[in-house]
Amino acid sequence: MRIYISGKEAWNSTFCAENGDVIYETLSPRKIFGRTTTINRIEDRNGHEMSSNLAQFAWKTFRSARLQFRNKEVRTRSFFKKKGWGMHGRDRVFELDGYQFRWKLGSGELRLNNRPHMLVARYYPEGKRGSLTSKASKPFLEIMSGWKNFTDDIIVSFVYIEKLVEDE
Repeated sequence: MRIYISGKEAWNSTFCAENGDVIYETLSPRKIFGRTTTINRIEDRNGHEMSSNLAQFAWKTFRSARLQFRNKEVRTRSFFKKKGWGMHGRDRVFELDGYQFRWKLGSGELRLNNRPHMLVARYYPEGKRGSLTSKASKPFLEIMSGWKNFTDDIIVSFVYIEKLVEDE
């Protein structure tokens, strides 16, 4: 499943299904201090678009951001634990429903932590693919078929990881 991203910032974009329907939107109004990112899930109900709040990040300048997700509020440093080393810093591991997932910073890959060969999702940033004459392709997040029921979780973690990579 491919989810196309409208902008260069995952924390301020729309996320569209392959058919073009908006399925998520992220809003991050610009502020000097105390910026907040809201992630909304967009659903079509009887021809009407309905928006529901999925998660919210309250970004902090000198402290760990706060994440409101699944009826809990946690600091991102306790939800996304640092593991290993890479060119873009330490990877982030988080646990949901008995699975441990690991975002490899800089590679755009989400894998199972205890089974690194198991790819869960991969981000393809905007760029040219194929020949020299081909147009730049839209950025997209590809979620592997066995993991579609974790789409909300993947989107929330992806927004956090992209903001983390951008800020470093």
